[in-house]
Amino acid sequence: MDPDQRTGPVHVLLGCFLCLCSLSSAERLCTVPPGPVSVPENNTADVEVVTISSISDVSLTVSVNPEDLFYLRGNALMVKKGLDFESLSSAALVVWVQCSREGSSSVNESVEVLVENVNDNPPNFAQNHFTLEVNELTAVNSSVGLIEATDVDSEPLYYRLESATDKYFRLENINSPRILVKSVLDYDAVQKISLVLHVRDTFNGSTSDEPFFTSVASITVLVKDVDNRPPWFQPCLRTNLGIAKLCVSAGYRGRVNLTEKEEGPLILEPGPVFAKDGDKNRSEQISYRILRGNEGNIFQIDEETGNISMTKAADIVGPITLTVLASQVTNRDQFAVTQVTMEVMKKSRNPPRFEKERYEGFIYSNSVPESMILRDRSTNRPFRVRARDEDFAGGLNPDMKYEVQYSSYVNVTSDGFVILKRVVKTESFALQLRAVDSTTGEFGTAALSVQVIPAVAIPSDSSIGYRPGDMALLGLIMAALLVLCLIVIGFLISRLFKGNAGMDKICEVSFLSLWSFW
Repeated sequence: MDPDQRTGPVHVLLGCFLCLCSLSSAERLCTVPPGPVSVPENNTADVEVVTISSISDVSLTVSVNPEDLFYLRGNALMVKKGLDFESLSSAALVVWVQCSREGSSSVNESVEVLVENVNDNPPNFAQNHFTLEVNELTAVNSSVGLIEATDVDSEPLYYRLESATDKYFRLENINSPRILVKSVLDYDAVQKISLVLHVRDTFNGSTSDEPFFTSVASITVLVKDVDNRPPWFQPCLRTNLGIAKLCVSAGYRGRVNLTEKEEGPLILEPGPVFAKDGDKNRSEQISYRILRGNEGNIFQIDEETGNISMTKAADIVGPITLTVLASQVTNRDQFAVTQVTMEVMKKSRNPPRFEKERYEGFIYSNSVPESMILRDRSTNRPFRVRARDEDFAGGLNPDMKYEVQYSSYVNVTSDGFVILKRVVKTESFALQLRAVDSTTGEFGTAALSVQVIPAVAIPSDSSIGYRPGDMALLGLIMAALLVLCLIVIGFLISRLFKGNAGMDKICEVSFLSLWSFW
């Protein structure tokens, strides 16, 4: 085939394509700027979106109007009303404009409008107040709840947890409102905790010119009590061992007589055997048992009340130490032990008795504290009381102690001397003395009346002229002078013997020397 013939169809096609292009260019009635047009939401009513270029005698109409939001003002495509990003089905809206001219075919041009989201909505919680229940044994860093806010602007949210005490809870992080346990909870210490959860839609809105919004929700955390403590014997001393709370009992003491069986519950100090649940506001039933120390089964304990009684008389003098167990009926793993010491003693047949039922003492009106009450007006002999216990040889009970009742003026020593505690401002005062057997608790009483006598009756230091220390010093000086005189006399006698003096002369010298000394 001839090369010219082969290139003929190509030229024809190229010519046809150029003709179409020239025709299309000739028939292009209007043009739209390329690319999408961005429009911010909200204040957009009657705002121009884009200007459409057209040749003369071309009429423009909106052929496709998404959600009826646009209109034409001349060649300007306008927004009819405010655009709301959150209510639109799509952020990209495509508007079609038909360009028409008489004698020409209509042409459709598209305008893509992108609606920009603006931060114009606050974040919101599902409700204003939330209630959470948390077990007091919940482990540290465990989650107790997730309380999220929503924001239709779909922006990242920032949270902050506020509490009267920053001790128990924290947030997982600033963008996650998951509430975590910060430290171990204790129902005995706190039963309810109030929290406030803050949320904002910008990281630090107060330092920015951009608009920002905040919201809050209140949270009440109820701490649930758990059976996590054993019974505590009462009374007991509360103490902490790390985060554990303990209550230590000092035990109980009681007394029984040898060869005598007491009826009914025994009287113990500081009170009857009693244990209560160590968990606050719980009242688990407690049962009691004697674990050890009850050789011979002399004692028994009431399983429900804890009262200890005797099954038979004790036959050996001395202490019997019982180990008592208290445990929860529903959970035997929750238990505690204590000791009950029973003193087995020979029965006391006689209580302490004072030598008199009534005593009288005296004190000077200007006496200072630590002064002794006196026996009489005329001497400074101290007043002293004695009590006897006929259960002991000579009446001397080594466990006897004295007490003062009904007076704040005096104390009584273990030897029975009565000592002034404070200055007396009355003419007299009365009190009661008690002699107590600290082992059996038996006691005797006597009355003491103290008369306040004038101060002039006191042989004071100023009237005597010497204090006890001065008198002692004076005695030492006189003793030294006496020794010195004896030395002088011995020296003179030796001289006289050397001079063959007679016995009369020696006596005379000795007499004169002694006379001069005194």
